[in-house]
Amino acid sequence: MNENENITQGGDYRTVAPNDYNGPVRVSNAIPEKTGGKAVGSLVCGIISLVGFWTIGSIVLSIIGIVLGIVSIAQKSPNKGMAIAGIVTSVIGMLLSALLIFLAAMMMAAGVY
Repeated sequence: MNENENITQGGDYRTVAPNDYNGPVRVSNAIPEKTGGKAVGSLVCGIISLVGFWTIGSIVLSIIGIVLGIVSIAQKSPNKGMAIAGIVTSVIGMLLSALLIFLAAMMMAAGVY
C-alpha cells in the first residue's frame, strides 16, 4: 500500500500522509489552556462600570473588575496588559461613581436637590 493512499478500516476513514519517518502523521487533540478569562472579565467589568458610572451596580462591577485584574496578574497570565487595563478602567469607573455620589450628597445637604 502506498503512503499517500486513503485507508478504510471498519468504516473509519483515515488519511496517511508522508513525513520524515515514513509513518502516519499523528495529530494531537489537546485542548489549549484558557489563561485570559480573568483578564478579559476584568476589562469587561471596567468598561461597563465606566459606561454606567451613574448606577449603583457600577461600584460592584468596579470591585469585581479590580479583584479579577489583580488575580490575573498574580497568576502571571500572559494577558497582563489586558488585566492592567481592566484595573485602570475599574478604578476610573469607581472614582466617577464616588464623585457622583459625593456631588449628590452635597446637593442634598445644600437643599438644591
